[in-house]
Parts: sequence; C-alpha cells; structure tokens
Amino acid sequence: MFARSTFRASALFRGRRRPFSSSPPSSPSESQIETLEALQSNPSLIPKEMVPLLTQVSKAHPDIIGNAAEPSVRQLQLVALGQAVPFVGFGIMDNMIMILSGDYIDMTLGVVFGISTLCAAAIGNIMSDLAGVGLGTVIEDFAAKLGLPEPRVSSAQMKLRSVRFAGQAGCAAGITVGCIIGMFPLLFIDSKKIEKKKKEAALDGIFLDVVNEAKELVGAEATTLFIVEGDIIYAKYVGGMKSAHIKEIRIPVGKGIAGRVALTGEPALIYDVRNEPDFNSKFDSEGFITRSMLCIPVVDGEGKVIGVVQAINKVASKVAGGRDREGEPEGKRRRRKVRREREKECC
Repeated sequence: MFARSTFRASALFRGRRRPFSSSPPSSPSESQIETLEALQSNPSLIPKEMVPLLTQVSKAHPDIIGNAAEPSVRQLQLVALGQAVPFVGFGIMDNMIMILSGDYIDMTLGVVFGISTLCAAAIGNIMSDLAGVGLGTVIEDFAAKLGLPEPRVSSAQMKLRSVRFAGQAGCAAGITVGCIIGMFPLLFIDSKKIEKKKKEAALDGIFLDVVNEAKELVGAEATTLFIVEGDIIYAKYVGGMKSAHIKEIRIPVGKGIAGRVALTGEPALIYDVRNEPDFNSKFDSEGFITRSMLCIPVVDGEGKVIGVVQAINKVASKVAGGRDREGEPEGKRRRRKVRREREKECC
C-alpha cells in the first residue's frame, strides 16, 4: 500500500526537473486524487520527503483535493439506500425480540412478582439490544450480499455535510420501516389474557389473606373457600391444611355440607360431623380428621351464592367463666373423661 501510494504520488510530477518549483503542477487524474486523499487521511504513510510535495499539490488544486466536490443526487440516493437497508433488518429484529420477550416476561414474572407491563417491556428492550449486538454483523453481511449499487464517493466526499445527512436520513427511514414490520407479533398476542392473569393473581392474594384471617378469627384448625362454578363447587383457597390435597376437592352443588350451603344459601354449624349424613370423610387427609364444621355462604350484590367459607375443627381454648370456645364447662369435660377411664378399667 505504501509503495503504490508513493509511486502514484510521484507520478504526479513525473518528468519535472524541479518538483518544488513555484509553477503549479498539472491536473491529477482520478486515481491519483484518490491516492492523495488516502495519504491525507493516513499521514503515517507519508514519508518526510513527500510532505512538501503533497502540500504544493493541495494548494494548486483546492477545488479537487482537500475540498471534495459535491456528489450528484443519484450518489446521495445510493448513500441513503446503502444505509437504509441494513437498518430495516435491525428494526425488524429489535422490535420483534422486544415484543416477544417483553410479553413472555409480563406473562410469567409479571404475574408472579406483580411487575408492571412497562417494566417487562424495559427488560425485553435490554434483551433485544443484546441480540442486536450479537446479530449486527450477520445483518450487515446479509445486506452486503444483496448486491446494492455503490455510490462511488471518495473518503473526502463522505465527510461532506450533504453525504452525512443522506446517510442519517437513510438510517432513520430504514429503522422506522423495520420497526413497523417488527410489530407483527402483536397480531398474535392476546393482551387481555395477560391482564386477566394479573387480576386473578391479585385476587388470589386477597382471598388467601381473607381465608387465613378467618381461620384466626373463628379459632379453627383450617379454613377453605369454595368457589361456585356452575353446578360444581371447588376448593381454591386454603388456610391451615396442605393446599395440594384440598385443591383436588370438587363437589356437586347440593352434595355434602358445603354443597348444601351453596344450594340453599343457609349457613350450617355442625358440632359433630359423624352425626351428619351429608358428611363425606374421604376428603380427610392423612393426619387430619374433621370433627366439627362451620359453613357460611358468600353472596354477591344480587344475593346469589358465589362461594362458601368452611371452617373445620373449632380450637378449644379457655375463656372467662372456665369455659372453652365450644361452650362446654371445663369441669364437666374433665369429669366425663374420668368416667370413661373408669369404665375401661371395669371392663
């Protein structure tokens, strides 16, 4: 490169006895102009003895060397086209990845942790930017294979304001078109589904807090909220028991104690479920036995039963007057226990 540039620059003054005379040199050819521009943009390639030569040529032809000629309209259009095409690819990739990743994050982390849609979109934007860094070279190589016509502008012309503006306009047009095309995943995304999931997650948290508070309020070992869905009630919110077991319970309306309350809308207080014909013991889990039960209907503004709150096994605790929370005097309970032990000894 250095040898060729030096040879071409020397050819400008070939045949001249006084290379540094005051007379102006002859007009250089196009290839010689490009060589001089390359040497001007890379001063490290110029030997010390060539510096005066290049300075004299630049002064003799200021309209060609140093001040590049304005490119034609066709050249500016090709500059804009060359910048626009790769940015169309960037826009498609950026918007598509941001929308898809943001939607997935909103549907998963957004529901679990309650982050906003804007926060999910911001995380998706980070992911699309990272993908742009990794795939940038691939897009540029693909655009180069399209065989677009070259604008044929010199390095000096590339620094002109008109050329730079044409390149920026091409970038802006390309990225705009690409982003519009990259919005096509929105045609297949159900935004209402995400909002529904978020509302369900919020209601789950509220109802679970209500069930746990009800358990402490009434002094029960466990509480369950049954939801009425058509002709079926199912246990969804549980407090005090293993939810994995409780969530399997699905009861027809009118069957069982909770199903009867859902049908009639009347509360039920059962002191001993063994004497209740509607009680089904198959729902008791290992290590948990139902003894007493309280079921209260949950109604909406129109008086329609939409759920049943069930409290199981009243927890006995001392209160004023020597009675437990089930209403039986403590002394009477103790005497009955002693009598049963004596009966066992006699038998």
